[in-house]
Amino acid sequence: MNSLRLRLHLLVVAGLALLLLVQMLGLRLIPQTLIENYVLTRLQHDSDTLYARLLLTPELPAQIYPTLGTVYDTPLSGHYFRITAGDHVIRSRSLWDEDLVTPTLTQSFSSVSHLAGPAGQQLLSYSHRYEVHGETLTISVAEDVTVMEETVRGLERQLFALSLLALLLVLVLQVWILRRALRPLDDAVESCVLLESGQARELKEQGPSELQPLLQTINRLSRHHGLRLARSRRALGNVSHALKTPLAVLQQQADEMDRRGEKSEADAMRLQLATMGQTISRELHRARMAGSGTPGARFDAQLELPALCEALRKLHHRRVEIELTITGEPCALDADDMLELFGNLLDNACKWAGRRVRVSVQQNTDGLRAQIEDDGPGVEQENLGNLTQSGLRLDESRPGHGLGLGIVQDIVEQYQGTLKFSRSTELDGLRVDVILPIGKNGAG
Repeated sequence: MNSLRLRLHLLVVAGLALLLLVQMLGLRLIPQTLIENYVLTRLQHDSDTLYARLLLTPELPAQIYPTLGTVYDTPLSGHYFRITAGDHVIRSRSLWDEDLVTPTLTQSFSSVSHLAGPAGQQLLSYSHRYEVHGETLTISVAEDVTVMEETVRGLERQLFALSLLALLLVLVLQVWILRRALRPLDDAVESCVLLESGQARELKEQGPSELQPLLQTINRLSRHHGLRLARSRRALGNVSHALKTPLAVLQQQADEMDRRGEKSEADAMRLQLATMGQTISRELHRARMAGSGTPGARFDAQLELPALCEALRKLHHRRVEIELTITGEPCALDADDMLELFGNLLDNACKWAGRRVRVSVQQNTDGLRAQIEDDGPGVEQENLGNLTQSGLRLDESRPGHGLGLGIVQDIVEQYQGTLKFSRSTELDGLRVDVILPIGKNGAG
């Protein structure tokens, strides 16, 4: 039920189904009521006619044949009457050998009931109590309504079929209306996907009045995000330029110390200056990546990682076999961030590996999972938690500044992912597991 379209469809279907149910109840009750009222009017007329005829006779006759026409004389015609006066009963000839089960009127003067008649007929009966020659009697007149009820049921079926057809047409019309009404939301989603893949597009703010504030807010946020990133890049650039002069002065002082014979102190100062310079260059590089106002193009490991692995093979000038396994489709993660992440992880693995490095990457719309293993000496269990500390080097004899895994940790935290270090069970070296989610909990 997270889909807005599904909710609207279900609400409309439920409303139409309720309307159809009420309509069918109305179609069943209203025609039946009209028919019963029409038949009852005739039955009351025939009952009053019998009563008038009885008033004209000096006493109750044994039978009454022609008083109400031939329909009451024809056997099983569907028109019947029965007169009850104490133990004396007068029946119409149309009943033949059958009889009517009529109600006994004690409290009320008249009643209406449905009876089962001869030959399976469905009868509507009207009974009324009268006084004739000082004697109380009950006149019951009944008529067969089987044909009328079948006609009503046929009409119900036809109207039900027409109502279902109308319901389907309304649903089709509703789908078309919803698609047109929600098209601005589809455009907003498409624009967000393009923004995610590194392509900016201004949203059209034309649409329903309820959606215009949302579209305007997305456009403002996009512009504000771009301006803020541009200001951050300018600020980092200003800091970098401001630090260049002090760094140059310190470099000159280190050279002066070297000329005075203070070589060890000069080398230590140059090392720290180089570290500061690399840190400034790295942050400026990250600022340039984010400064365009939109994220970089989405990452495709199938295209990016083979070239990166080849470059690392050449960089380390020794025979390192990198086994690369990649599955899945490109995911909406920043390509520059991913290249920096994999570059640092693979550089670290190649630096410590004996001969083999194994890389496994799974990418899809939900995110990215990667596993990097090497056959190097590995890291002791007590030191695994310290690998991402910036500037920490477990082996000072190896080249580097101890910043690579710290950068990896920063990128993983930016995407709200997980980074885990352990010993490889197959290669016996260091194993690194990276999970970067995409969605409401991830930065993608």
